Amino acid sequence: MLRRVPLAWINLVADKRRCLVCVGGIAFAVLLMFMQIGFLNALLDGTVAIIDQFDADIVLTSRSKYSLVVNAPFDRHYLYAVQGFEGVSSAAPLFIEYARSMWRLPGSGLPPRPIRAIGFDPGQPVFLLPEVNRSAPLLKRRNTVLFDAKSKDIFGQPQVGQQAELGNQAVELVGLFELGTDFVNDGNVLMSDRTFARLFPRARTPYDSLSYVELGLVRLEPEADVEAVKKALSKAVDPELSVFTKEEYRHKERHFWLTHTPVGFVFGLGTAIGFIVGMVICYQILSSDVADHLAEYATLKAIGYRDAYLNLVVLQEGVYLALMGFVPGWFASYLLYVQLSFQTGLPMRITWPRGVLVFVLTLLMCVLSGLLAVRKVRTADPADVF
Repeated sequence: MLRRVPLAWINLVADKRRCLVCVGGIAFAVLLMFMQIGFLNALLDGTVAIIDQFDADIVLTSRSKYSLVVNAPFDRHYLYAVQGFEGVSSAAPLFIEYARSMWRLPGSGLPPRPIRAIGFDPGQPVFLLPEVNRSAPLLKRRNTVLFDAKSKDIFGQPQVGQQAELGNQAVELVGLFELGTDFVNDGNVLMSDRTFARLFPRARTPYDSLSYVELGLVRLEPEADVEAVKKALSKAVDPELSVFTKEEYRHKERHFWLTHTPVGFVFGLGTAIGFIVGMVICYQILSSDVADHLAEYATLKAIGYRDAYLNLVVLQEGVYLALMGFVPGWFASYLLYVQLSFQTGLPMRITWPRGVLVFVLTLLMCVLSGLLAVRKVRTADPADVF
């Protein structure tokens, strides 16, 4: 029986050179989609990387703070009230400066560059990063900082014990940590709240800066219910404050960059273009194959095979192309991800959900192309054979 013959596979691999070109075209489309999705998620993952490292269950912010990169401090006395709340273990302040935190490494020949400066109480660590917690006691010394080793090279390559300038004042580097960059911040530097107040005073005396905090990081007792405490805090705190669980705050930040900035649209459009390009390539491949074998399809019709079977052959070719093109496309994307992550510091990763998404898009792309190509099969007339 002819039905037992893998006709779709035979048609596809009959011309080895042509088959390789076809697979390369699909792999290119896969690469395009992977790169667009990779850049988009690198932006989103990089933006929330610092949130992922918060040692907190609940995050307090000013209601006017619509994104992490916006300075919108609130009065610290709200945190004192939260500390006495049932189920709360601690409420720690976090201070962040973007505009005035200019970093310069003397002797490097590099000009001053803005860097994200973060202040916290060394006696009340707020990060999950082990290297930060180990070095926190060193930050109690005057004008000492920790430098993000994943910061871009535009800040130089400072070493532990080296002197640098931050906010036009001398600071000493006492340790390194690894957090990473994003599309807004090229580097990070951590310090104590006291050092932060000296470097970036906001009022008449330096320590007045500590009266206003950028974020409040709340840790709960082990037995406390996060959602229940969050709801209770939302009712009790001042209306000027917003209360989020850590996961909610992470989702809020991702949602802002995805929907309220052009970045989400641009990379989403790039993914769609990759899909369309792949669909056009696949259609040309399948359409050309059908045209080359039109006489054979007509012969099959003449001996009794229905259009449904012949359509299935074309669709199977599309599925084979998707499977064969996805693998080299994935591998090329992985290599580019590794290189770009190393060069830029952006967290470009191929996760299972993202890999499955691109595979489904590739399969859909090839199947839709097959559905368009089968129209030519219906034009195959058995009378043309005789």
